[in-house]
Amino acid sequence: MTASTQNRQGTATRTKLLKTAERLFAEQGVDAVSIRAINAAAGLGPASVNYHFGTKDDLLAAVLLDLGASVRDRIRENTAVLADSPQPPTAEELVRAVTVPYRELLARQRTRGMRWIKIIAQLSSQRHPALDAAERQVREELLIQVRRAFPHSDPTRLEPRWAVALMGFLQAMSRADEWNPYRTPLPAGELDSFHEDQVSFLIGGIDRLLG
Repeated sequence: MTASTQNRQGTATRTKLLKTAERLFAEQGVDAVSIRAINAAAGLGPASVNYHFGTKDDLLAAVLLDLGASVRDRIRENTAVLADSPQPPTAEELVRAVTVPYRELLARQRTRGMRWIKIIAQLSSQRHPALDAAERQVREELLIQVRRAFPHSDPTRLEPRWAVALMGFLQAMSRADEWNPYRTPLPAGELDSFHEDQVSFLIGGIDRLLG
């Protein structure tokens, strides 16, 4: 077997483990899924996750980055636009800077994107350290713009209130398909409408909490 063939096989195995872990984490919950369960569901040997990723937390970080890097980078781009403006951002501009990348992800990757949002929603409620891999300083860059938008807000309560508001958005989006009485994924148009409803709700909440 050539080195090239081994590399291709290794990449294929890593991809299989990532997608299997993503599915199980979304369906069963991160805490409920063991390394053994991931290896078994992927049809691989009991040492596969450890060999290719190391620990479960390392695998979780890789799952977050697999789809999350594009979301993180898009939020960073949006935040940079707000930072370049001489005027403080409005609540709507702040909220859309964060939320539109989630809608874009679902437009590109409907099934996997929703799984990823379900995982992020779980971890956000726990303030899980694995989120640092997905966010990579974007949180602080965004908070600078939140402070610009609401300079008179209590500084000791601004960050937790902003975090709680975003958590509500994530929790709602992670359960969007449950609103479909047929228990199937919402059609694209209905999902866009659901997303827009959550954005409008979040804008109003941010204005009320921080304004």
